[in-house]
Amino acid sequence: MQTLVLQNLPSMLSLYGKAAVKKGYSGELPELSVAVPGIRADKAVVRKYDKICHFPESRFLAPTYLHVLSFPLHMCLMTDPSMPLKPMGLVHVRNRIKQYRQVEQGELLYIECSVGESRDVDAGLEFDIVTRIEASGEEVYEGLSTNLSRRPSKTSGDKKKRQPSDPLEIVQTWALPSGLGRSYGAVSGDRNPIHLWPATAKLFGFERHIIHGMWSKARCLAALGEQIAGKPFEIEVSFKTPVFLPAKVEFSYTQHHDSTSFLMRSLSGKPHLKGSLKLL
Repeated sequence: MQTLVLQNLPSMLSLYGKAAVKKGYSGELPELSVAVPGIRADKAVVRKYDKICHFPESRFLAPTYLHVLSFPLHMCLMTDPSMPLKPMGLVHVRNRIKQYRQVEQGELLYIECSVGESRDVDAGLEFDIVTRIEASGEEVYEGLSTNLSRRPSKTSGDKKKRQPSDPLEIVQTWALPSGLGRSYGAVSGDRNPIHLWPATAKLFGFERHIIHGMWSKARCLAALGEQIAGKPFEIEVSFKTPVFLPAKVEFSYTQHHDSTSFLMRSLSGKPHLKGSLKLL
């Protein structure tokens, strides 16, 4: 696989322009890889991100913010002419992050993203985007994002069998305002229409707009931050059901001898996100 090396992160405005007009077609996913050397996080944006996701002030980047830094390269892959899928309306269904050490806000980073494996599932086609980030010549971060391109006959309103609630003690209840997706989108650059307004979400089969999965993951990680304490770790989540905005959700977790299981669910017990956290 040949890697396209860019001098700067591509403009999200330009990428969303491409995504808005890109047509989907049948075909195999290509072997694509794109990289950008010499990236530094914008400290002002980092402060806004930390506030929206409830991370404490720190000289280190929140681990999930490294996903935000790589997202323009994800979009670059998804809008490539050789990519057969239509970018708008894609749903993020799973995400795994491995962070091998903390990353200082001012560190110079090398980011590389590649199209990974794909698989047919009942709801459509899933495909992975693999992210590697280096600092000072060493790998500090590895990410795996799994996205779903839904079949036209499938909508978020399909009836699903009710899943029993996990017997976890409720730790916190969070209120998510209607504008949270727009606020997070402004900071992260992820302005997928399904997150912005009820009207734009309905264009892609959703009854209302939904919060970004990566906001939910970041919010859970912020609540579990003391368990990491700066150590290398892996956090993996599955996004089970959409969180329609506005909403109130419950966060709970339980600790095992070597890992932590956590859950974000609706007040009625419907699971929105399930995840696990373990030290490496």
